[in-house]
Amino acid sequence: MVGITAPPTEALRDAGRPLFADGLHGARVEGHRARLRDAIAEIVPLQAAAEEQRRFPPEAIRILGDAGVFRERWKGGGHGDLGRSVILAEELGYAGLGGVGIGISLHLEAVTAILTRFARSEPAREALEAALDGRMIGCLATSEEHAGSDLTSIATQLAPAGSGYRLTGRKWFVSPGDAADFALVLCRRVESEGARRGRVAPLAVALVPRSGLVVERVLETVGMRSLGTARMTVDAEIGADALVAKPGVGLLAVTWGLTHERLAIAAQALGTARLALELAVARTARRRQFGAPLFEHQALRLRIADLAAQVEIARRGVHATAAELPTLPEGGLRSAAAAKVTATRLAARVQDEALHLFGGSGYVETETPLGRIWRDGRIGRLGAGSDEVMWELVAAGLQTGGEAYERLIAPAD
Repeated sequence: MVGITAPPTEALRDAGRPLFADGLHGARVEGHRARLRDAIAEIVPLQAAAEEQRRFPPEAIRILGDAGVFRERWKGGGHGDLGRSVILAEELGYAGLGGVGIGISLHLEAVTAILTRFARSEPAREALEAALDGRMIGCLATSEEHAGSDLTSIATQLAPAGSGYRLTGRKWFVSPGDAADFALVLCRRVESEGARRGRVAPLAVALVPRSGLVVERVLETVGMRSLGTARMTVDAEIGADALVAKPGVGLLAVTWGLTHERLAIAAQALGTARLALELAVARTARRRQFGAPLFEHQALRLRIADLAAQVEIARRGVHATAAELPTLPEGGLRSAAAAKVTATRLAARVQDEALHLFGGSGYVETETPLGRIWRDGRIGRLGAGSDEVMWELVAAGLQTGGEAYERLIAPAD
């Protein structure tokens, strides 16, 4: 795959066409993948220091912005080019970038998706342009102490103040909060008198610059240490033009961003699973036990084959979902949720088995990256909504009419 590039004339011809316009695979897709790998190769050296310092590296955003990756992804309006989204996420995972890769996806998918669809004011459009160029890093601040996946319980307040608003609250899991230049904050608009009586209005999304955000502390997360997840206090005076989504539209805006983020998480999880499998296959081919390479032991070889088959089918499912998302019911909300919960749970199994196949050395972080990959992967089942929330979204779309039941079973009741 590496080294396949489109000729200059072909690249110009294809510049405005969706990546999957001619199919989910082929020279054009692999040419784009190769170009992404060249850009990602510049980011890989940032990983070690980011992991050690628990700080997301802003340079990663600048590298991809300078390469035009973000603008290519959001060409065409609407959902943009989802093919470019999932291939980028997959390659970030395959490069083993962990938290750095997730931070890139949060900026590009959750934040930029919301701004692309809802930005109308000058400050919001300026933030979007800066985000696409890689000049500024955005984060999405939703979760609170008593409101994790339950976004309807948000307590952060947006109260009228002069010609604008005063925004106050605390956000608990903001990524990459330590490096962000601005945040899109999910909040509730309250009237001053009503706030004292506890009455709250619908949700809104406000654009808050760094000056209105205070990092209380960077959290000591088990994995994804290079993501820079922070607990933050929000205290800002903002103008009316800082509302990206007006009261009543906030949940819709965040859901739009999360739908794109979930699909990217699925792709990145499977990219990391491919990396873990590749390392495990190479290890078992080289490591000899009981007189033969481990790969020649049928029990181990078939376990790897089973996982590889599942990852391949899941990848194709994520690619197909990306190609079809704009035409799917509910804006692809349920399909993206299904992709995320399926991919992240599968990736967790793959990473666990790969670490196991490395034996004791897999558990030693100074010898292999399997330990870090293993602990990084666990957050996939929580971030952007837990497994249970994803299953509820899928369950909401299940048909209960029972046409097949009525046709095949009911007559015999």
